[in-house]
Amino acid sequence: MHEMLLLLVLTIASGAFCQTSEDERSCLGNTVHNYFYGPEGQTINPNHNPVVSQQGKPGKVGPRGDRGFRGQKGTKGEPGQRDNTFRELERMQSELRALKERLETIFAPSSSCDHIQNKESSGTYLISPEPSKVQPFFVFCNFTAAETETVIEHDTMEEVAVPKCKARKCYRRKISYNVDMDQIVALINRSSHCRQYIKYRCRASLIFSGNNEDYASWVSRDGTQMHYWGGATSQRNDYCACGETGNCVDPSKKCNCDRNTAPETSDEGYLTDKDALPVTGLFFGDTDASDEFGWHTLGPLICTGRS
Repeated sequence: MHEMLLLLVLTIASGAFCQTSEDERSCLGNTVHNYFYGPEGQTINPNHNPVVSQQGKPGKVGPRGDRGFRGQKGTKGEPGQRDNTFRELERMQSELRALKERLETIFAPSSSCDHIQNKESSGTYLISPEPSKVQPFFVFCNFTAAETETVIEHDTMEEVAVPKCKARKCYRRKISYNVDMDQIVALINRSSHCRQYIKYRCRASLIFSGNNEDYASWVSRDGTQMHYWGGATSQRNDYCACGETGNCVDPSKKCNCDRNTAPETSDEGYLTDKDALPVTGLFFGDTDASDEFGWHTLGPLICTGRS
């Protein structure tokens, strides 16, 4: 059976992409082999539904014996068994057609994951947001029930501990993406929404102290230091998400970390300004004392919808 399936795959591959809209069986008849041979003389004709194969031909006449008499003819072969080979053949053809569609997607890429028509499974796809300006590039497409996400990762996807340093913004982290910035900007321009998650987990370490003496900031794609944090939808300087909702651990502060004491807390949320994304750098400080700690997390750039 294994030998038969191997010949089937080789034969399908030789004619996998012929047109089958009029008559699939006729299409199969134009392949290199018109018949497929199973074990023990079984013969299956692909131009018909599964059939019971004919009995094998009689064996050859044996050689002359010692007395000059010819040997008797061999007995006929056993009749073939009914097989589901044609059904298996159709299944393989269906899989090959799906592969062909996937290859067409790769060689004729969509503008973004949201523009892909056949959203079969999440994975890596080639997209081309602006063919006349930037080269196509690979992204991760996440097909969910709620929305289709085009995801671009960077070199700092895991949480990172801020080393010991005292001065404002004494720690600096450059963020590098796995595609060029002009390609990212092309994607952002073709998407209706983009977002990037940012978090600072802290213990007695400041984010913003006000009066233009902030200890932390994030850097926009054009190199500008930004002084608001994820979740602060108003984008006002020195604000974190809890400062806008009024539920910071210290109500007099605009960020949880600006309490600047133990125990551990955090400020987090999404940045959503398409003109500033993606984040290209992070600055932190105020981690020099033995009881001062900080950890930063930056998620991938995620774009959705069509602009």
